[in-house]
Amino acid sequence: MLCREVQNYISTAKGLPFFYVVGDEDYGLVLEELKQADISIVRMSDLCFKEDKFPSVDELVDFFRTSDVDYRDNKFVVVGLGEYLALRGSAIADKELHRLKNTTLGNARAILLLRGVSEQATRIIRNDNKMLDQQRAYISVNPLTNISITNIPSDVGLVAETGVKHLLRALEDGAIGNVYASTTLVLDSALFPVRTHSGAYSVVKLLVESFTLDGKLGTEEQWQHLLKDLSKCSKNIRSVFDKNGIEERIADDLYLAVSGMEYQNWLVFLYFKLNAEQIQNSYLKLVVNETLNFEDFKTNLIVKITEISHNDQRFRQLYDERKKLLKGFPEEDIAIFVKANESDTKESIYRLTDNTLLEKKATVKWITRNGFSEAISYVYPALDAYLKKYIFNCPVLASELTEYFDSYKRQKVSNRISDDFAILVEKYASGISYAQLPTRDNAIKAIADKNSAYLYWIDALGVEYLSYITALAKKRGLSIHIDIVRSDLPTITSINKQFYEQWTGGKKYKEEQLDNIKHKDKGGYFFTDDEDPIHIPAELKVIENALNRAAMELGLHNCKSFVIASDHGASRLAVIKKQEVPYETDTKGEHSGRCCKAFEGCDVPYKVEDNGFIILSDYGRFRGSRPANVEVHGGASLEEIVVPVITLTLKKQVGVQITVIHPENIIANRHNGVTLDLYISDVESADNISLVMEDKLYLGKSEDGTHYTFWLKDIKRAKTNPYTADVFDGADLIGSVSFKVRGKTATVKDDFNFGDEF
Repeated sequence: MLCREVQNYISTAKGLPFFYVVGDEDYGLVLEELKQADISIVRMSDLCFKEDKFPSVDELVDFFRTSDVDYRDNKFVVVGLGEYLALRGSAIADKELHRLKNTTLGNARAILLLRGVSEQATRIIRNDNKMLDQQRAYISVNPLTNISITNIPSDVGLVAETGVKHLLRALEDGAIGNVYASTTLVLDSALFPVRTHSGAYSVVKLLVESFTLDGKLGTEEQWQHLLKDLSKCSKNIRSVFDKNGIEERIADDLYLAVSGMEYQNWLVFLYFKLNAEQIQNSYLKLVVNETLNFEDFKTNLIVKITEISHNDQRFRQLYDERKKLLKGFPEEDIAIFVKANESDTKESIYRLTDNTLLEKKATVKWITRNGFSEAISYVYPALDAYLKKYIFNCPVLASELTEYFDSYKRQKVSNRISDDFAILVEKYASGISYAQLPTRDNAIKAIADKNSAYLYWIDALGVEYLSYITALAKKRGLSIHIDIVRSDLPTITSINKQFYEQWTGGKKYKEEQLDNIKHKDKGGYFFTDDEDPIHIPAELKVIENALNRAAMELGLHNCKSFVIASDHGASRLAVIKKQEVPYETDTKGEHSGRCCKAFEGCDVPYKVEDNGFIILSDYGRFRGSRPANVEVHGGASLEEIVVPVITLTLKKQVGVQITVIHPENIIANRHNGVTLDLYISDVESADNISLVMEDKLYLGKSEDGTHYTFWLKDIKRAKTNPYTADVFDGADLIGSVSFKVRGKTATVKDDFNFGDEF
C-alpha cells in the first residue's frame, strides 16, 4: 500500500517534485502500486536520443513544465533517474537532485522514484525542512541496492542490445544484482560497482568459474571465438569442449588434434591447460605445464624431451609416454626433433625412437660415429634384435658362422672394417670349406607336403638376419625351423633361381624389395649420396613385412607351412672397402666387379672359379662394372654365399611353462662348471632343446621329455646378479629363465651355521 505521504502528494498539487527514496527490496512493489493508482510512467531511457548516450535531465524538466496542460493526465512517476545519476557519480547526482528539488511543475505531480542515490537524496531531504514539512519526500526503511554493472565489449555476443539506453531500461524494469551491459561511456565515477572488461579474454575469465589461465595463451580472435561458443553453450566451457569433440581420449590421436593453428587446435591446447592436473600421461603433463602459448605447443611436444638428461629418474617414463603420444606424427614434424636432438651428442641416442624411418636412420648414423650404446635396446628394438648374436646350430661350421656373422653385423652397422675382421675375411677367403654346407635346392626339395607349403622368396636374404627373424617369429607365435645352406657360385640370381622356377608345391611369391634396397636405383639408397648404412631400417622393414605375411597366411590356413628362401646374400663390407683389384682383365667385371667371365692366367689371390666365372672371395672388385649402391652380391664372401631356408608353422596353442628346479642348489664348481635343471611343460623337439647364455649354446638332456639337464661347463664362478638365458625348442625361442649361481664356500658356511647351536 502506498505510503501516506505519496497519497497526499497525488491528491493535492504541490508544484514541486516528490522524492521517493527506495532500495531493491521495495522498488518493484512501490512501482506496481503507483501503476495501479493510474500514475503514468516516465522512463529516463526514453530521453536517451542515441543508444549509447546519457539521457538529458533538461528534457525531463521541459517535460514536467509542459505536463500540466492536461489536468486529467499530469501525474507521473519517473523511473531510471536514480540509476542514471548513480552511473554519473556523486557530484552530478548532488547537482541534479538539488536542481530537481526546486523544479516547478505547475499543476503536474511528479514522483521521482530514486534508487541508487539514497545517500545523496537523503542528505538533501534532511537538509531541506520544507521538503519534510510539505510532505514531498519519503525514505524507505531499507533504501540500499546491490546493483553492480559488468561492462563488456559489444562484439563478444553476450549482450543482446548494446548502449546505455538498454542498461537503463533493464534497471527501470527492476534489475538487481550484477547487470551486464555494453557501453562505451566512461563509468569511472559511478556509485555502483562497475567492472569494465576491455577484451574477450577478460569476459571469458568473468564467465567461466575458476578460470585462472593467462590471456597470453590465446589471441583476441581465439578468445572472441570461445566467447561466441560460450554464449551458445549456456556459458559452460565443458559444453564447448563437448561440442567440439574434445575429451580425455583426445591424447590417443594427438597429431590430428594439435596439427594446425585453427580454433579447434587451440581449444585442444586450452582443454589440456584447464585439466593439466588430471592428465595421466606424464610427458604431456610436463609439456602442457611448461608451454606458455599455443604457438609453441606442438613444437614443445616434439622437442621437450631434449631438455631432460637420460640420468634423470623421470626420463624413461617420460620417454615411453612421449613415444606413445607421438606415434602418429609424420617425419616432417619429427625432423624438428631430430635436428634439435643433435645439439648434445652424448645424450641424443637416448632420446631417439623407432616411430619413424627418419629416427631409425638417425640411430644408425649415431652408431657409425659414436659406437654402440645400451640405449639401442629400447630406442630401436628391431636393430637390437638384428645385432643380437645368433648361435648357429647346424651340423657343420656352427661356431665359425656364429663368430663370423656376429662380427659382420657389428661391422656393417658401425660402417667400418676392423683389422681383426679383415684378417678373418682373408682367412676364410683362402680356405673355409663352405662346401660342407648343404645346398639350398636340396633343402627345398626336402620340404614335406609341398602342396600345403607357401614358398616366399626374399631376394638377397642372408643369414645375418636370423636373430631378428627368430625374434619376430616368437612375437607372432610362429614355430620356426632353420636350415643353413649355401648358394651356387657366383652368387647371382640367374644362377640361383632354379629352386623357385622349379617349385611344384603350393603358392609362391618373389619379394624383390630387399635386393632393390641393396643395389638397385629404385631402392632409393646410394652410397655416393650417403656412405652411412642408413638403408638398414628399410631392410628390417622388408623382413618384418614378410613375417607379418607369414603369420597372416598361416592364420588364415591358406597354407600349413610358410617357407622363406633366398637366392643369395649380400655384402655391405665389400662396398665400404672400396677395393678395386689392380688387375687388367680381358673380360668385364659384373655385379659391381664381384665376378667376371673366366679367362686364362688370372692370379688374383682370393678367388673361386665356378660356372664359367671367376669369383672374388675377399672384398675386392674387378674393374669395368659400376660400384654397387649400398650392398653387393656376386662374390664368394660368407655373407654372399650362406643363406637360410626358414620354415614357419603355427605353434600349438599351448602356453609353455619353464621352471628352474631347485634354484637354491645351483652351485658353481671351478672344475666342472654348473648343472642347471629345468622343467619345460611342452616341447616340439625333445631331442633338440637348447639354452643360450652369454653367447654360448648348451644342449639339454632329458629322459621324460619335460625335465632337462644342462651342463654349463663355462660357468665356474658365483655371481651376485642372476644369470639370464634364452631357451630354444629347435630354432624356436620359447622363453627365458633367470637363476643365481652360488659359490661352494658360501654353501658350506650356510650348512655349518653354528649360531643356532649355541
